[in-house]
Formats: sequence, structure tokens, C-alpha cells
Amino acid sequence: MTVTTEVLVSPPLSPSAFLESRRHVPTSAAPVLVPGWRRLAVLAAILAVMAVTVHWANGFVVGHLDSPIESWIIAHRTATLDWIVRRVSFFGSSRVVYTLGPLLGLVAWARCRTVGATVLAVTALRPLAEFTAKALVDRPRPDIDRMVAGVGPSFPCGHVMAAAALWGMVPIVISLYTSSRRAWRASVAVSCVVVTAIGSTRVYLGVHWPTDVVAGTIFAVLLLAGVDRVFHRAHDRLACRRGEGNLASPS
Repeated sequence: MTVTTEVLVSPPLSPSAFLESRRHVPTSAAPVLVPGWRRLAVLAAILAVMAVTVHWANGFVVGHLDSPIESWIIAHRTATLDWIVRRVSFFGSSRVVYTLGPLLGLVAWARCRTVGATVLAVTALRPLAEFTAKALVDRPRPDIDRMVAGVGPSFPCGHVMAAAALWGMVPIVISLYTSSRRAWRASVAVSCVVVTAIGSTRVYLGVHWPTDVVAGTIFAVLLLAGVDRVFHRAHDRLACRRGEGNLASPS
């Protein structure tokens, strides 16, 4: 007696269904870390208070908070850490961000023009937001045994914002090439670690106060959260205007 087993194979998703499955994937880690407008408003208020405080009472903040932390970190430098920190910091430098940012945008553009335009816009507009904030607060940089040169005002930390604008946008590009939630979550975790590590190096190198890095992180989260919301409105209206022939098979 022959037993026939019927195997049901789900048909592959159509290109439109494949893109629709990605429509509501967050663009970055920001909406996951800080969901909801209330938390974003709290973060914005904290950032505003920090900016006003360091502008009008920088000496107090430095003397009672930043300088003790900075001095402790400098006292624990080692040759091995120096080597590691310099190389980690490089991944948030302008050379890396302005090279990889457009490339990331083009990789996204190949799948979805709306996503590609979003990545390119963040890469282009981040310096304007950073330099405007720095000019308004106009906080002097630390001058305690710097390991590298630091130019311009200190608050907020530009390396953190640049790193977030680049590495924080990786998850949305990942989501265009795979439907695996695990892959997307892994990319979020990696991007958070990279941005945090880059921010920490700036304190170690003596070119930013710890509160600069905290402010830069908050600023980056607000920026990415805002981009996420603007992106989804644009994407819902424009969808992915692209050819449908080279879509990857969903996993």
C-alpha cells in the first residue's frame, strides 16, 4: 500500500507583499528604546535643561560632575586601551560617516527609494543640527591631557550624533534585505553598542565631557525617532518606488 503525503508549500510573497511586510519595521533603534511621544518629550526636556545649564553654569557642572569623571578615566588609561579607543573612535569620524553614509543610502535606494532618500537626508542634515546646537550652547572643550585634537564647541558630542546617523540607520537597510526579525534585532543591538562605544571613546580621549556624550546620545535618539515618524508617513504615501525584479526572497 502506498501512502501519499501532500506537502503544502507556501507560495513566495509577491514583491508588493514583501515590501508591505517591511512597511512597519522601525527605521532604527530609537522607537524601540523610547516608544511613545511622552518619553520623547521627557528626553527633549532633559536635553533642554542640560543645554541651558551648561551654557549658564558650565563651571559648576564641570567642577562637580564632569571633571571628576574625566580625571578618573584619564588616570586609568593604558597603552592597550589607547590603541583600542583610537580605532573605535575612528568609526564615528567624518571620514567614515561621509563615506559610508552615502553608500548605505545607495544600498537602501536599490530596494526602496523612500528609504534611500531617508538615509541620505539624515547623512546630509545631521551636521546642520549638530553645528546649530553647538553654536547655541557654545561650551568649551575639556583641556585635560587630550590625546587627539578637538575643534569647536563641545556640547553636544558630534561623534555620537554622527555615529547614530550612520550606524543607527543600518537596521532599516537590513530590513529591506531580509524579513527575519532576529536579523533586525541583532542589527539594532550592534548599532546601539557601536554608538555607545564611540561616545565613550570621546571622553577617554579627553575631547568631550561626559555630559557632552549624554547630550549627544539624547539628541541622536530624538533625531532618529523624528526621522522614523517622518519616514513612515512618507513611506505610507509613496511606498517603495523601485523595480521589482531584484527583491530578495523573504526568510
